[in-house]
Amino acid sequence: MDLLSIRAAVEAVAVRAGDAIMPYFNQPHQEVIKSNIFDVVTEGDKAAEAVIIPALLEAYPQYGIVSEEGGVGQVSADEAEYCWYIDPIDGTTNFATNLPMFAVSIALADRDLNPLVGVVYNPVYGEMFSAAKGCGATLNGKPIHVTTTSALNRAVLSTGFSYQRHTNEDNNLRAWEAMLMSARDMRRFGSAALDLCFVAAGRLDGYWERYLHSWDCLAALLCVTEAGGRISDYSGGSAKLLTGEEVVGTNGLLHDEVLRVLNG
Repeated sequence: MDLLSIRAAVEAVAVRAGDAIMPYFNQPHQEVIKSNIFDVVTEGDKAAEAVIIPALLEAYPQYGIVSEEGGVGQVSADEAEYCWYIDPIDGTTNFATNLPMFAVSIALADRDLNPLVGVVYNPVYGEMFSAAKGCGATLNGKPIHVTTTSALNRAVLSTGFSYQRHTNEDNNLRAWEAMLMSARDMRRFGSAALDLCFVAAGRLDGYWERYLHSWDCLAALLCVTEAGGRISDYSGGSAKLLTGEEVVGTNGLLHDEVLRVLNG
């Protein structure tokens, strides 16, 4: 498998998807509610998926497809040796309110969810974060690396909050408060894929969140590890990581301290 060639092909697909999204940006939106009022899909999500899935099916018909908006492949995801994990727009709430912090996220993973290729593209800024396993991570073709911040009180981190935060007592508010009092500062950008890529690119020192999905995080998690960072679930292992149930990504130097605060 030529991972670099696959990465290049997926980057091109992501750009095309971004081109399909942008005519809907900074315009009134048509929203459809999914799980609750906080979880929506827009015409931009559908336009991007309509580009991504046919392109991947044509080029790689043997791979499965798992997409947030329900697209499927010719091969069942349960039976395929490799599978695409697609979020046509990660950060749909931002997109729906015309905030420029959203991205197309596409990952290729094996049957154990280990990501092999990851592409995250913000079409507003033309920023392409990508990685192939063992080949490093890049931003618009230039290598990126995590920060060297070694003290939490000098670190800037980000997080997000589940769509179920109003009904689930484990809603990240305790962890947010604890981290806010431990770190230099906190940010909340509204796109898990971009948050993790900002860690990979050295813009943030770390990120954590619960109750994501594989399509939200697999591409960006690969970017973090290929940029020299560390990823885990809240226990420091990987049992709940690749499904998105528990995600922590840092520069590595801060990882244990971040876990300590999260589990405190």
